[in-house]
Amino acid sequence: VEFWPKEDKTRKTFKKMSKNGMIQKVDLYQIWEQKEFCQILPFKEYIFDMLIHLDIVSEQRRYDTKTGNRLPVEHFFVPCMLTQRNDTDFLLQECTPERTVSLAFVFKGTIIPPALPNRLICACLSMWTLKQYRGRKLMFSGFVGLSVDKEHDIVVCVEGNKILLHLVHKRSKGLIIPDIATSVRDCLFVTLERISEFYQSSIHCKASSKLPFHTEYSCSKLNCFTSEHKMVSEAEECFCEHGENIKTNWSIWNKKREQNQCDANCPGLSEDALSQIPSDKELFRLSVNCETRMLHDLALHLGMEEMVWNDMEYNYTGNAQLVKFFTLMHLKENDEIRFTEVDNGLREMEITQHKLCVVRRIKQVKSSIPDDILDCIPSDEILDRLSPLIGKIVFQLGIELGLSVEEIESIKEKYDRDLTAQNKEVLFTWRKDRTVKPTIRVLEQVFVNIGKGVRCLKEVVKDVDPNTLTAVEMVTGNTI
Repeated sequence: VEFWPKEDKTRKTFKKMSKNGMIQKVDLYQIWEQKEFCQILPFKEYIFDMLIHLDIVSEQRRYDTKTGNRLPVEHFFVPCMLTQRNDTDFLLQECTPERTVSLAFVFKGTIIPPALPNRLICACLSMWTLKQYRGRKLMFSGFVGLSVDKEHDIVVCVEGNKILLHLVHKRSKGLIIPDIATSVRDCLFVTLERISEFYQSSIHCKASSKLPFHTEYSCSKLNCFTSEHKMVSEAEECFCEHGENIKTNWSIWNKKREQNQCDANCPGLSEDALSQIPSDKELFRLSVNCETRMLHDLALHLGMEEMVWNDMEYNYTGNAQLVKFFTLMHLKENDEIRFTEVDNGLREMEITQHKLCVVRRIKQVKSSIPDDILDCIPSDEILDRLSPLIGKIVFQLGIELGLSVEEIESIKEKYDRDLTAQNKEVLFTWRKDRTVKPTIRVLEQVFVNIGKGVRCLKEVVKDVDPNTLTAVEMVTGNTI
C-alpha cells in the first residue's frame, strides 16, 4: 500500500482491486496513462489481450438472458491484486467430510510463488462459474469457489506448498460423478503443467520431464494426504495413517475412460449416498438403465399397486421410457423412497445392486465440435434451429437440463401438441438460469445422455462463426 500512487483515482482503483479482485478496462488504461507507462500506452489493446492470454486477467463474461449473446465486458478479474483472505465459513459449512473429496498438488519447497496459483485461479474463472455464498463472491487471495453444475462445486485454495482441490456434492460425496471429478482433475493438472512450463521457459531453465509438483489424495479427514506414487505401487488397497483405504477416493478422481461397467471391487453406493432421496435426474438415469418388466416388478415389490402401474401405461401409451420414469417419481413423491429402499428391493429380488451405480455415471461424448464453439452460450438462432430437430423427448430433455417436472408439465400444457414449441421453451428456460454457464458443451452432453446423439447439434453449429457467438452486442436485457 505504501508504494501505491498518491493520486486519488488510481489509489481508489488499487484499493478496490485488493478488496474484490476486479477492475474495469477504463481504470487500467487510466493507470497506464501515468508517465511511467507512456511507452506502452500506444499498444494498450495488445498488452491487455496478452494479459488475458497469460491468465493474469480474466474476463467476467456477461450474457443477455433473452438472446444468449455476449454483452460488453465491463469488469475483469485480477486475482494477483487480491489481498482479502477468505473470511467466510464456506469450507466449514459446505466442505464437510460427508460431501467432499479432496486432493492436493504438492510443490517442492515450503511455499508456492504467488504468481502460479493466481494464474491457476484466473484459468479456473474462464472454465467454470464463480460461486456466490450468502451473497458474496467466493474469490479471495489464494482461494476461489466455483460451480461445475447444479450438484457439484469446486474449491481451489493455497495452503503452504499445496494447492488444494475440493470437490463438493450438494448432498453426498457418494453421489459424486467420477467422470466430472476426473475431468476437473485433468483440467487443473494440465493447466498447472502449462503454467509451470511457461515459468521455466521465462527464466531460461532447461525443459525438464519432471514436474515441480506431484499429486496427493486425502482420506475423509480432508487434511490427511497420501502420495499418488504409493497409489500406483499398491494393488486394490492403500491405507492412510487413519486406516482408511485411499483407493476409494483415488478411484473417483481417476475414472477410466469408456468405462461403462463397475469394477470387480466396486462396493456400490456408500451408506451416506443410500440415505439420500434421489433427484429427478438420478431417477431418470436409473429408469433409462432398467428393463420395463424389471422396473414393474421392483415397483410392485416396493408397494406400488398394479392399478397405478396400469394408469402409468395408459397415460404414457407407447412411451415406455416415461412409464418407467414416472413410476419411480410416483414412488419418490408418494412413498418418499430413498436409495436404500431401492437397494434393498433389488437385493431381495436377487438383482445386482450395481444397477444403482448408473446414477453416478454419465455417457462419454466423442465430440468433433471445436472447443471455441462448445464453450459459448447458444444464441436464439441456434436454439430456434435445434427445436424442431429434437422430437418427442421433451421430458427427457428438460430433466437432463435441470428443469423440474412441474416446469416441464407446465410447458407441455402451454404448448399442447406443438413439439417444436415445447422443446424451444425448455431450451430457453434452461438458458435463462445462470447458476451454471449454459453452454453448447452442456447441450452436447445432454443430447448424448438422452440418446439423441450430437449429429443434429453438430449440423446446426457447423457454419457458426465463434466470433459471431462472442461478438459484443449492445442489448439492454437482464444480464448476469
